[in-house]
Amino acid sequence: MHSIFQKKSLLPLLFFFILTGCSNTFVQIGGMLKESVVGFPDDNVTVAEIEQSPYASIHVRINNTNRSYIVLAYAEAPQTLPLTRIDSKNIELKWLSADKGLLVTRNGRLLKSVNLFVGNRLNINSEQTDPVALGLHLSSTPMQWKSTVDWQPGYHINYQQHSTFSFVSDETLTINDKTVTLKKFNEHVVVANLDIEYDNQFWVDESTGNVIKSYQKIAPNLPYIEMTLLKPYGFEDVK
Repeated sequence: MHSIFQKKSLLPLLFFFILTGCSNTFVQIGGMLKESVVGFPDDNVTVAEIEQSPYASIHVRINNTNRSYIVLAYAEAPQTLPLTRIDSKNIELKWLSADKGLLVTRNGRLLKSVNLFVGNRLNINSEQTDPVALGLHLSSTPMQWKSTVDWQPGYHINYQQHSTFSFVSDETLTINDKTVTLKKFNEHVVVANLDIEYDNQFWVDESTGNVIKSYQKIAPNLPYIEMTLLKPYGFEDVK
């Protein structure tokens, strides 16, 4: 089976957690690795195993390649000075795959990636609140957003992006053998300095605004990554 992640040592990822200040990360990773690395091949996890697992999880696919099963390794507030108080809107989720790839998301938005074969998003920043975090299903949410993005390979730093969001339609999807109706939104992104335009899609739960599925560009000149939420993370567990 072809993996979406590079085959690298786990040590760089452990250093990543150390550098981001996760003092109790090793306790969580110890149990999680037993399941994600030893227990389950990426693409052969049953619905029963997903539901019985103590870990939040997602399915990930890049450009329609084989699907990868990824579990949540850690959840924390953004690493800032002064320290940011953790809440349900700013919490960053770090997802670790069986082959030692890492994705970091917030409210369904991809923030960064590690060990992807196709290249990696290093960061995305904005002085404005992400409409995805505010809830695309709400009429009060702004439909315009400005951000900057950094990525590799190459030295791509601080490229400005302008996003316009729009509602597409209600769509019915099957996730974990269950049928769900979600609201699909499109994000049209313009990167003027590169003369590049592209579209992201987000499938949102109408009652909560949570992103259940997304199709996002890793970077303006890199492929798309598709992420589907299998088992959600409960923020109340860290209060």
